[in-house]
Amino acid sequence: MTRSTTEKLRLLVVLVVASAVAGSLYGITQAPPEVSWLQPATTGATIGGVVSFCIIGFELFGARGLFERRGRRLPLIVAVLLRTAVYGVVIMAALLVFPWLIFGASLSPFRPGMARDVLFSFAATFVFVSLMSIIQLIGPNVLGNLLIGRYYQPREEERIILSLDLAGSTGIAERIGNVRFHALLAETFTRLSRIVTDLGGEVHRYVGDALIATWRVGAPDENARSIQCLIACQDAMAAVRPDVLHRYGVAPDFRAGLHLGPLVAGEIGGFKREITYFGDAMNTAARIEQACRDTGRPLLVSKPLLDRAALPPDVVANSIGAQLLRGKAERLELFAVERCMAGGELA
Repeated sequence: MTRSTTEKLRLLVVLVVASAVAGSLYGITQAPPEVSWLQPATTGATIGGVVSFCIIGFELFGARGLFERRGRRLPLIVAVLLRTAVYGVVIMAALLVFPWLIFGASLSPFRPGMARDVLFSFAATFVFVSLMSIIQLIGPNVLGNLLIGRYYQPREEERIILSLDLAGSTGIAERIGNVRFHALLAETFTRLSRIVTDLGGEVHRYVGDALIATWRVGAPDENARSIQCLIACQDAMAAVRPDVLHRYGVAPDFRAGLHLGPLVAGEIGGFKREITYFGDAMNTAARIEQACRDTGRPLLVSKPLLDRAALPPDVVANSIGAQLLRGKAERLELFAVERCMAGGELA
């Protein structure tokens, strides 16, 4: 079981328990005075827990397969309607079945109190679907940080920065046309951004044919997830290469640079707000990605990152020496990383 799966399961348990408690309280408040609190509390907790387990579990583990096709997300309104339909079936089934199983209530959708329960459940689901839609647009961490005002005042922190760029994008666009290239770009970045988030990273921005992502700095094994991300992205691109070649006539590769260093994070903008990162570490990561072109190595990481990351067991890092990056006064030692098989042989 991957660390990402473990974290999702932990989140699922917390949210299901919270939903069960909320359902129990709702059941108690809506029960007639002459009815013992235990029965409505049990029913409400069961319905809240089961519904949240189905809906949140689907969002965490199943939504990708339904709402993405060949690496591209469905239009937002289509995804919202599909979510509403799926969740509506779950809610109606739970509201009908569990009261019948627990205390023998009628299976009829017209039984007393059913309309009230349906309205409450669908209102809660609407809030949840809306929240998921906003998260899809701006990212979960960005939304959370904006809500709590974490970066209302600029603050300095250490981050691991990934700068990833598609190779030969100008030539590809000229060959297949700008519209088809944009579709290819959207499809590619949907796949790669999923890998970034699955491995604990945050997609910061898409700039043309480049993806910028960051990780919080932690223990060496946590920092290693950014290096694992590079290899996982390579594997994902290789896996879909035949299909992409068939549909577009081209299958782009990518170059990527990883660096660790201090930066300043803060909110910016008025009507449209976002969290921006600024500092030498951001520029250095971009220069490392550019060094991939000069050295012919597709994946490069800096010594400051390797010094604080536990190298994954199936990855080898070879120094290419201290490089003078464009616009820098001092050299920085860089390492080319690639997958190795058992026995230390390169894959």
